[in-house]
Amino acid sequence: MMGRKKFNMKQHHNLCLDDLVSPGDLYRKIDEAIDFTFIHDLAKDVYSHTGQPSLDPIVFFKIELVGFLEGIHEDRALERRIKDSLAIRWFLGYDLDEAVPVHSTISRARKDRISKTVYQAVFDHILGLYIRHQLVKGHHQSIDSTLLKANACLASLELLQPKVLEHYEKTVGGNSSKAADNATTPTPTTCGPQRRDQEAKAAKKPGFLAAAYYKASASVDEAFGIITHAQVDDGNKNDAELLQSIVQQTKNSIEKHHLVFESLATDKGFYSAENLNWLREKSLVAYMTPRRLSTVQGDFSREKFRYDTEKDQFICPEGKKLYFRQVDHDLSHLRRYRAHEKDCASCVSKSLCTKGKARTLQFSIHDNLITEALERSKSPRAKIFDRLRRIQAEGTFANLKEVLKFKKLYSLGRETASKRFMMGCAVINLKKLLRFWRHFWQLFCQTLQLLKDTIVNQVGLTF
Repeated sequence: MMGRKKFNMKQHHNLCLDDLVSPGDLYRKIDEAIDFTFIHDLAKDVYSHTGQPSLDPIVFFKIELVGFLEGIHEDRALERRIKDSLAIRWFLGYDLDEAVPVHSTISRARKDRISKTVYQAVFDHILGLYIRHQLVKGHHQSIDSTLLKANACLASLELLQPKVLEHYEKTVGGNSSKAADNATTPTPTTCGPQRRDQEAKAAKKPGFLAAAYYKASASVDEAFGIITHAQVDDGNKNDAELLQSIVQQTKNSIEKHHLVFESLATDKGFYSAENLNWLREKSLVAYMTPRRLSTVQGDFSREKFRYDTEKDQFICPEGKKLYFRQVDHDLSHLRRYRAHEKDCASCVSKSLCTKGKARTLQFSIHDNLITEALERSKSPRAKIFDRLRRIQAEGTFANLKEVLKFKKLYSLGRETASKRFMMGCAVINLKKLLRFWRHFWQLFCQTLQLLKDTIVNQVGLTF
C-alpha cells in the first residue's frame, strides 16, 4: 500500500532547538572555538546607557560571519536564510518562536552604529587568539591586493560641472540675460536608475571592462596563511603608493604581540625605488622584482655606461660624456643625464645607441638598492617566497571571491567596504583555525592509538 504523508501543523512543539542541530555542525564548532563575549567590552562605547535595547553586537557580528560562510552578501537574502536555518538560529541565540533581526536593522547597525574601529578591534582580538595558539610567526609576510567591484555604475562617477556662473550671479550680480539663458538651459540626464557611490573610483582589471572599484589589500603570514592585516583604499590608487601604509600597520599589529617582522614578498606592482629605501630604513628585507628604466639592449645598454662619481657624469662606450641636466619632476630620486648633440651626431654608433638627437640616461640615487633587490629576486630563497605568496596571498583573494562569493559590494562608501573586507578576512582566518584544530585532533588521536598499541605489545596491558 502506498503511503501518503499528511502535514498537520501544530501550534506547540515539545522540543528543544539544541536537539535539532547536528553535533558536528559548523556553527557548533565556531561557537566552541571562540568566546564572543569580548565584543561587549569593545562595543560598549558606541551605545548609550539609556533608551530601548538595540541589536546585541554579538548577534550582529555573528550575522556578519554567517553572511560570509553562507556566501550571502545582500541583507534581505541573509534575513531569509536566518529564518529558514535551525543551525543559524541556534548560533545566533534565537528560538523557533522568536523573530530574527530584519534586514534594515542589520544594515543600519553596519553603517551607522558599529564603527570601523570596533571592526578593527574585533579583527585584532581574533588575530591575537591565533598568535597565542602559535599559528602566526610574524617573520615573513606576503602582501597582495585585488579590486572589489563597488555598488555603483561607471556613468554615476562622471563629474558634473558645478554651477559656478549661477552662484556668481546670485552673489556678485552681473548680466541678468546670461543668467536667464543659463537658467533655461536643460540639464542633461541619463536614462535608467543608477547606483551612486561617491567614494568609488574608476579602474580597469586586465581582461575586464572598466568599472567602479575599491582596492583591497592584505598581508598574510608565512606559517599557516593567517591574514595579519586588511585594508581598503581607492580603486584607482597604485599598489606602490599603498605599500608603506600596509607594511607599517602590519608591523604595528605584529610587534604588538612581541613578534619580529623581518621580510616581505610582493609582486612587481608594489615596486618603487622610494619603497626600497623606506624598507631599508625600517630594517626590512623586500623580495620584489625591480623594473629597469632603460629599453636599449646590447653594447649600449644602461649597464655599459661608466659613472664618474667625482665629476657626476656618465661616459658612454665610445668615450663621450653625458652631463647632468635635471631631476625628474615626478620621481625625485631620478637624475637625468644627456650627451651633447654634436658628440652624438659625429658618433659612428649613434644608430645603435639612440633614435633621438642625443643619448639620455636616467640614474636613480637608490641604484645600489635596486641592484641588490634585483640580485635578491634571483636567489632560491626569493623563488620560495614568491611561490608562497602565490599560494597564500593570491589564494586568499581566490578563496574570498570564489568560495565566500565576495565579488561585489552591496553597500556604499569606503568605510563600509573596509568593514566588509575585514570581516571576510576574519572568516578566512577562522576557517583555517578550525582546519588546524581538526588536523591537530586527528594527529593526537593517531599518536594516542600508537601509544596504546605500543604499551599493549610491550607490557601486555589492555585498555
